[in-house]
Amino acid sequence: MEMSDPKKVDFKLETKWLVMVGVSRAHVHLSQKHMETLFGQGSELTVLRDLGQAGQFAAKETVNVVGPKGVLQKVRIIGPTRAETQVELSRTETYPLGIDAPLRDSGYINGTPGAVLIGPKGVVVLDHGCIIAKAHVHMLHKNAKKLDLSESDKVSILLKGEKIVSYHDVTVRLVDEGITEFHIDTDEANAAFADTGDMAMIIHKEAIVRDDYGNVVEIDTDNIRFVEGKEPNGYYTQEGIKLMGSVFEYPDSVQEEIREKLLKPQGIAPNKYYLLTAQENDNVFGIACFYWMPNVKMGYLEHLGITPEYKARGIGGFLFHRVRTFLEKKHPDIEGIFLEVRKNKEYIDDRKQFFLDLGAIPVDTDFYSPKETIKGEEFSLMFKPETANARLDRATMEAALQTIIEIL
Repeated sequence: MEMSDPKKVDFKLETKWLVMVGVSRAHVHLSQKHMETLFGQGSELTVLRDLGQAGQFAAKETVNVVGPKGVLQKVRIIGPTRAETQVELSRTETYPLGIDAPLRDSGYINGTPGAVLIGPKGVVVLDHGCIIAKAHVHMLHKNAKKLDLSESDKVSILLKGEKIVSYHDVTVRLVDEGITEFHIDTDEANAAFADTGDMAMIIHKEAIVRDDYGNVVEIDTDNIRFVEGKEPNGYYTQEGIKLMGSVFEYPDSVQEEIREKLLKPQGIAPNKYYLLTAQENDNVFGIACFYWMPNVKMGYLEHLGITPEYKARGIGGFLFHRVRTFLEKKHPDIEGIFLEVRKNKEYIDDRKQFFLDLGAIPVDTDFYSPKETIKGEEFSLMFKPETANARLDRATMEAALQTIIEIL
């Protein structure tokens, strides 16, 4: 596919579509036969975390992958079980293993090298099945229809963040449920300075984006990044904090509290406080402020918002997913995230439906007493589980709410 020099791309003149990046680490897909060999007769995979593609999940179970030269330990299994066992590696991981894995589309494993898999109950010797998976994009049928794309079509995808990286001949895979997501391996992510939750753009010159009524839509969102604010005096952090008063109408005291927590993190230790800003070029248009509470292994999202002109484009969802992946990367043992929904005398803010759409659930109000602000607003809580066994019992809730009261 022809494409102009990525350094000179004017996104406002290009047909494009926003897509979230998903970084795929080394993992194994097992057949049921091999599952039982490795973990015992009648064993089944147990869900650790649901993935963006409907029905797929990261399992609690891991195996060791052994090659002629070395071993890769505790490689995650991705469920459910498949017809054939497949091992997906990055090229960097193939060297210490001594496995000359080819670059293939997932599922095309004929003629590929094998490996030895070691589980707690047995060993499987594969004569084939090891690949380096090609970059691909999972796309909802409804989005593909708007872009005039079909199964196995090729598109170009552009990441324009700290580094400008173009991916060509990226295969489209259509799905009925889940999220539209661009999958790359850890080597590709490291080369692009990219993380799960970042945004990329599908560039496809024949694509015509249409709304639900068939009208052509001009997509004009370009070069959006989510950046951590590590100290309150940075330009982008200051601009994000200013939004709290100028756009979201919080009192000056809230802005000062944010600055204080960034400036003196020891004040809420061992809990941690984080701030992300949403940026387009030099313009800051969104902010997220959130905590990590190690005593309950959970996060707490206090503030999240984007300016009105950036709404209705799915960017708020991207910012929320960026918060999730940020916490997962910093704190891999996270079980879930508490979310705050405000209610005043006139309305319940629209974050409730927003969080419901993203898979959050309301917290049983028997567990806590609603907290009122000076203005008479009430705060309700919602919860987004990050693992299948996230605890939401009374003891955990009481500990979490006590911590929230302390850090606020």
